[in-house]
Amino acid sequence: MLQEEFFACPTKCCSVYTQVVIFDSLPNLIYVHSSSSSSVPAPFPHLDGLGPSVVRVATDAAPRWIIPASRARSRNLEGRPGRRVLHGVLLRSQGVLRVVLLLHCIGAIRVSVFRPFYKMKLLVLVLALSAVYAEEIPPSCDKPVYCDSKLLHAVQLSGIFEDSKTFVDLELKNDANTTLAAFDDLLNKTNNNPTKPQIEEFVDEHFSSVGELDNWTPPDYNAHPAFLAGIRDERFRDFGKAVNDIWPILGRKVKSIVFEQPDRFSLIPVHNGFIIPGGRFTELYYWDTYWIIEGLLVSGMHETVKGVIKNLLELVKIVGHVPNGSRWYYKERSQPPLLSAMMSLYIRATNDIKFLKENIEVLEEELEYWLDTQLITFNICDRAYTLLRYNAPSAGPRPESYYEDYTNAQNFDTKERQQEFYTDLKSAAESGWDFSTRWFINKDGNNNGTFLTLRASKIIPVDLNAIFANALKKVAHFQALLHNRRKGAHWAYLAKQWRNTIKEVLWNNEDGIWYDWDLENKRHRKFFYPSNVAPLWMGAVDKEFVKMNAPRILDWLVKSKGLDYPGGIPTSLIQSGEQWDFPNAWPPLVSLVVNALEALETKESVQKARKVAQTWLRACLKGFSTNKQMFEKYDVVQPGKIGGGGEYNVQTGFGWSNGVVLEFLAKYGRVVTSQDSADLSVIPANLSNNTSA
Repeated sequence: MLQEEFFACPTKCCSVYTQVVIFDSLPNLIYVHSSSSSSVPAPFPHLDGLGPSVVRVATDAAPRWIIPASRARSRNLEGRPGRRVLHGVLLRSQGVLRVVLLLHCIGAIRVSVFRPFYKMKLLVLVLALSAVYAEEIPPSCDKPVYCDSKLLHAVQLSGIFEDSKTFVDLELKNDANTTLAAFDDLLNKTNNNPTKPQIEEFVDEHFSSVGELDNWTPPDYNAHPAFLAGIRDERFRDFGKAVNDIWPILGRKVKSIVFEQPDRFSLIPVHNGFIIPGGRFTELYYWDTYWIIEGLLVSGMHETVKGVIKNLLELVKIVGHVPNGSRWYYKERSQPPLLSAMMSLYIRATNDIKFLKENIEVLEEELEYWLDTQLITFNICDRAYTLLRYNAPSAGPRPESYYEDYTNAQNFDTKERQQEFYTDLKSAAESGWDFSTRWFINKDGNNNGTFLTLRASKIIPVDLNAIFANALKKVAHFQALLHNRRKGAHWAYLAKQWRNTIKEVLWNNEDGIWYDWDLENKRHRKFFYPSNVAPLWMGAVDKEFVKMNAPRILDWLVKSKGLDYPGGIPTSLIQSGEQWDFPNAWPPLVSLVVNALEALETKESVQKARKVAQTWLRACLKGFSTNKQMFEKYDVVQPGKIGGGGEYNVQTGFGWSNGVVLEFLAKYGRVVTSQDSADLSVIPANLSNNTSA
């Protein structure tokens, strides 16, 4: 018997309903039926992208899916309502599990429970739907000391630490409840107003800075890697060796105590050694790791790369996705989804198909997280499109930048607007570009606003969607390698659809380039950013389209003047004081542009790619010769000068900077020189586009 309950939506939205049936006799199955009016896209376009463990039953015009319960849990059908495209509210009535699905755009919700063997009278379920629909924004993590407590607020605003990240990286000497209770006692004794010295004394008594990580020398580190023999210029060869020698300095492994007493740490423990970025960044980071892996592979450190990828896969199993970094306070946000691209680099270097087979489902789970949480459907000229955006809502300031976020939020009058600001801060941080005019939308829709006009969640980014299209393509290729043709065809179809949507939405035919899309003003953001050419870097564009438009794309780059600086590629052409703007050049973006130029496959574009790479190598060499260190960013106007701006002092190390230097030396070592004598017309034998194949 099928019994249904119907709930009218209190808001005026699109006409959509969802039906959910849980089979009591078959508890491992959940039936989802979704339909919509003809003018509105299906509310779950991403469900058709669930992958191999979903069976789609095409019984009528409306899509139907049978979803294993384990997959349903991974998609947050069970659990508290949160920031999901698909929201689940877990309810029980006389032992029957029922799920109410809340959509961002709802006309009505229908909930059904199927009892195949006997008739059951359902209890009347009374819901204040408007209250449920108003999403309960979670804290940054479930560890109050580090993410959501009076203690956190007091310490971070006290000013006892110059960098807010210092406190949330400390180790608890006792368990969290004991520490929080002790702080409540302090508040009671001080009438909720402890002095700065009292707070400092409390932190000294209850926290330790001993550290969660041991220094670690990768066992496959080689002081004389083979790639050095392919570098013609002696200074560059010595530079390459010096950069290679930094790997052991940045190697870390989690101490056993973090596994034994995890509640005392903000670190998410992983089992294999890894390479940290450096400076204040003492943990594993998501998108940094892509360029670190590129460098490690150049150094021949295949086992280290495998271990690092294992760590990222482990994070997916623990958290449900790869977070921004391996700290619990990063739990509610991620970074550009490059995990499949990292796996591709490793498989190409090692052909380790066994490792791929063991972890293919985890790669799919990472894709599904993005399909669950970051999809947004929007209209352009009465046509609906669905792409990804960065959107990382969690309550309050970022724990690691608490003071800065809280102080800036006081410029807004209401709690609601302050929370909206926090969400956009975290969404921009999720992009990796924290912060940049790229995420500013002023009242005129331009990017020359201030930090308070940050609207990252209202922008469809070119690079995010190019990276995701590439990830879909990679997983399709992996499934084909594993002889899972149906699964491969499924992901390949999604990849093709994603590439088509990128072309239709983000390509500007008038200018001959891709632009981010402004959801608020419904227009392209026609500004220079290296991310504009990300579809070339990620192979998220058809070869025929590239061939037809290569001259126009190159012309746009040349006219932008972004290729003209002696110290690299600027992150933007606006000097805002933010670190992801002019005059800073960031190694990942320089690598992105070089690979994009190569992907155009014209004589002029290839020449420019090599010129940009040589310019960057010279700038990094000059900086290294002066400072004996590598930095996270550099100045494009003065080659070798350290970059500036942003929330913290420039950091040394530096993981991705080292990776890009080694990438360029391995690729162009036969032709680049440290002096003005290079014949850049020579084609290096090992030249290849590392990501778009």
